[in-house]
Amino acid sequence: MGKRIGKYEVGKTIGSGNFSKVKQAIDTETGQSWALKIIDKEQLQKDHMEEQLKREIALMKQLKHENIVQLREVMQTQHHIYLVLELVTGGELFDKIVAAKRLDEGIARRYFQQLVCAVLCCHRNGIAHRDIKPENLLLDSNDNIKISDFGLSNLQPTGGKDLLQTVCGTPNYVAPEVLKERGYNGFLADAWSCGIVLFVMLAGYLPFDDENVNALFNKIERGDFRMARHFSAQAADLIGKLLLVDPTRRLTIEQVTQHPWFLVGFDQAKIDGLKLIGQPTDEAVGDAIKDTALTETADPPKAATGAAPAAGRPSSGPGSLDGFDVIGRLTACTLFPLSSTEANLHKSTSRWLVAATLEEILQLLQPLKVNMRLIAPGEAKGFANMPKGLLTFTASASPTVLPGVSLFEFKRGRGDVFEFHGLCQLIQGSLDSSDPQKSKLRSRLVDDGPSPASP
Repeated sequence: MGKRIGKYEVGKTIGSGNFSKVKQAIDTETGQSWALKIIDKEQLQKDHMEEQLKREIALMKQLKHENIVQLREVMQTQHHIYLVLELVTGGELFDKIVAAKRLDEGIARRYFQQLVCAVLCCHRNGIAHRDIKPENLLLDSNDNIKISDFGLSNLQPTGGKDLLQTVCGTPNYVAPEVLKERGYNGFLADAWSCGIVLFVMLAGYLPFDDENVNALFNKIERGDFRMARHFSAQAADLIGKLLLVDPTRRLTIEQVTQHPWFLVGFDQAKIDGLKLIGQPTDEAVGDAIKDTALTETADPPKAATGAAPAAGRPSSGPGSLDGFDVIGRLTACTLFPLSSTEANLHKSTSRWLVAATLEEILQLLQPLKVNMRLIAPGEAKGFANMPKGLLTFTASASPTVLPGVSLFEFKRGRGDVFEFHGLCQLIQGSLDSSDPQKSKLRSRLVDDGPSPASP
């Protein structure tokens, strides 16, 4: 019998972060599946994230829109906070763009219309998201956008005229005025980020990218980018009006809904019917997490950070990674527990569990025409000539306590982020080859990683 949290039967892990895990859960009264986010209170307090979590919960309770991940309820025990969230199973928009290289204009328009409607719902209720990017845009089973991760959201002062001060967001998607640290309008910063997302969907690469963060910031602050040649005139016009360095000249999200490119096939009722619910009050934020009479059949697993090995499990020896080390590296801030691609900065690192040494991996990758060489035991570096230029990378394989299994890490140096991600998919495909002669190199799949320590 699985664990029970209140009326929810808890199933497999589908995601993990620095102080939380996300598990699939079933409402035993209705049979409906949900995502159960389990947050470790102790780790939350250590990271001083209590107020940010309260704000995120208060915002998600307020926002009810078909293109925003819905929060069903919040529960709490002595050690954990539980968020019951809409289960979104279609993956990230980012991965869909990578798989397709770039999206057809009609498909990109449909996604963009859904994104704009959801952001408009936020803005009309005084909320700036402040971290809009393809990694935070999930797809449901019907291929519809769902905005997630309101952890960086904030309330834009009434009227949208006063300025927010906090520098936040992901560098490639952040507006130039945010980088200047002189205050900014969160609504207009969101509009810039929506423009970046539209560009990425249509082009398959970022308009602003550089391996050097300072150089990247300089390009953003100058608005130094080029339209792709295949963009239609109207699409290019809309992108150009969103990626204006001067925020006072930039289109607002309201104005985007009147642009000719946006209006193609658009149902006006989707924005006419948006409900104004108002900003959450300070009292609502303070009461976002309330004590509940909740029982749990077993204490759920703590996040990987700072977890201790269970009794009887082999501890890591010199140079070896134990189960908690592996899970911590694989699952930080991702929804894929046995392979991961970091979502920070340039999505520049991927990791897999493989039954192979680095030397065997390099031998297997030779047909991919990837130039790699060992530079130290367990470490290699290399390059590949890609359509958009030179792509450089490093690789390493760290042994684990499981005999013959290593944690393979592949990290981008310079080059296009989407070409890097595509190469990662080719490499993982080779490591997962069904060729019997290469069975030793297949990724070892396990359902949920090492069993967590019991309380």
